[in-house]
Amino acid sequence: MTFKGLLMGAAAAAAIATGAQAADATQEEIASKFDVAFGAAVTTQYVSRGVQQSDGFAVQGYIEPSYDMFYAGIWASNIGPTLTAPDTVEIDLYAGIRPTFGNLSLDFGYAHYLYDQTGTVGGEIYGKASYAFNDTFTGGLELYQDVWNNATYGAVTGEVALPANFKLSAALGSNFTTGNVDWNAGVAYTFADTVTLDVRYHGTNGIDDPAFGDRIIATLSLDTAISKLIRH
Repeated sequence: MTFKGLLMGAAAAAAIATGAQAADATQEEIASKFDVAFGAAVTTQYVSRGVQQSDGFAVQGYIEPSYDMFYAGIWASNIGPTLTAPDTVEIDLYAGIRPTFGNLSLDFGYAHYLYDQTGTVGGEIYGKASYAFNDTFTGGLELYQDVWNNATYGAVTGEVALPANFKLSAALGSNFTTGNVDWNAGVAYTFADTVTLDVRYHGTNGIDDPAFGDRIIATLSLDTAISKLIRH
């Protein structure tokens, strides 16, 4: 079975299980499963999988409605202009499911990538898995299959929770089609479970390409949801 087939099969199984549970749910229980997450960020440079996407600062934002494990969203960022001309804006449309089984969290979905002038530049089926080994360490795996450009990307991730709302995290990724390898590691501090300052080192093996290279990037982000605002 192909990677695409595995993702579609897992998603279908999770959807059937959720549908059976929904049949017995009350209207109040159904309403409680709806939520809308949203956020914004300012970063000193937008880098994706080790590749430079903006010449300098980038402003980004997203909105993500969800029902139980099902979600859909839109994310946008300014890009370029040097390496992405004539495009200056990237827009990502995505949807999927996030089932959980104890300490294991899964995420299956599809993301469609658009530029303001070029239009569609790709679309990926993705599968992610993370496992909380304890209250401190979480490890994960990610796989992406670009169905438009026939490219595959994978990454291994790790996260360590520290005292006082600090967190260490790192990732090692590879584009299996081109052979490019990228990595990052950084520390983040979160205030009031909403505002996060992240300082991160990014590196790649593509040192001969101006879009690649070693960088230290700082990102200030705000993430919340309607459910959090109601509780407060």
